[in-house]
Amino acid sequence: MYIKFFNEISKEDINLVGGKGASLGEMTQAGFSVPLGFVITTEALGQINEKEIFKALDLLNAEKVSVRSSAVAEDSSKASWAGQLETYLNVSREELINKIKDCWNSIKSERVKTYAARQNLSEDQLLMAVVIQKMVDVKVAGVMFTANPVTNNEEEIMIESVLGLGEQLVQGSVTPDNFVVDKESGEINSKDLQGEQTIDDEVVKKLVELGKKIEGYFGSPQDIEWAIDKQDKIWILQSRPITTL
Repeated sequence: MYIKFFNEISKEDINLVGGKGASLGEMTQAGFSVPLGFVITTEALGQINEKEIFKALDLLNAEKVSVRSSAVAEDSSKASWAGQLETYLNVSREELINKIKDCWNSIKSERVKTYAARQNLSEDQLLMAVVIQKMVDVKVAGVMFTANPVTNNEEEIMIESVLGLGEQLVQGSVTPDNFVVDKESGEINSKDLQGEQTIDDEVVKKLVELGKKIEGYFGSPQDIEWAIDKQDKIWILQSRPITTL
């Protein structure tokens, strides 16, 4: 059985579930609002048991899922791996197995080998798990840095938001609204809007409170992906240490 659900995972399982999987497991166990999901562990090594995967998928009760690569060396305090490995969104049941295989194959790409060599990573650190997570019916999404990544000011939180999926923001295909907030007081120090404000000031403050809790939980400044669904619930999709400070 090469499958672990988020509520069974802690940071001790990083060699089984990779950096992304370990973070999602930790946040689920800590009670943060993380969409349901499971990880196909590194022990599977590309061996795909379709019956087990579809059984786990049925427990998510999801029409669509995201399929994300989760390398053992990923999302550490030294290497973020941002953009190096594959992520697929809105994956249907019919596409699932192929997308899992595509994720696994991405660890073998020349791009990844070059990145790993630059980071002095060994072969065993290139082990990879695959994260399957229920898709949120997204209204607004974005990223939050619990220290300002532009000025390295740890007393400020920076939030970026876009309408729809946050993937466009990660890929740089849209310009987000940008908010810089005083971490202590919650006051918004600056706003850079692209039109009508995508999240109101109250939501900014709620995100700041959540960001402070997540940073407190992990004990270091975090780069957090979040989304808000059509019912205005805030979901945490990922959290990793900020590597640029």
